[in-house]
Amino acid sequence: MMKILYSLMLLFLFTSNIYGKTIDAIEVDELESYMQKGVIIIDIRNEKKWKKTGIIPSSYRLTYMNSKKDNNEKKWLYILVRIIKDKNRAFVLVSKDGKKAKDLALKLYKEKKFSNVLYLKGGVDSWIDADRKMINY
Repeated sequence: MMKILYSLMLLFLFTSNIYGKTIDAIEVDELESYMQKGVIIIDIRNEKKWKKTGIIPSSYRLTYMNSKKDNNEKKWLYILVRIIKDKNRAFVLVSKDGKKAKDLALKLYKEKKFSNVLYLKGGVDSWIDADRKMINY
């Protein structure tokens, strides 16, 4: 029975790598460690949310979706590439609860070929819940 279970697990891992990469989520502690190494953090929330909660220190503010629910993706991507300078460089997307950042990270990986895009699991909410420093906007 254990051999069958083990074989199924290996098959699942193998096929998931072939048919689609999952984007890596990082936890608050990991982000804090990455920040000390100079990782780029992109806060994709809007200005209203930045004012309400503040921002994670050293974050770039680059709203992906404005309050009217429209965006100029081409312009947004242009600015993103100017910030990170290389599609292979690691960077972390941050949204309110992590959901929009996860979706965008997957899109950037699959459609735009960014190879090292991460997102903060639980978003800014998890950062605040962990009582980490925020900077007023």
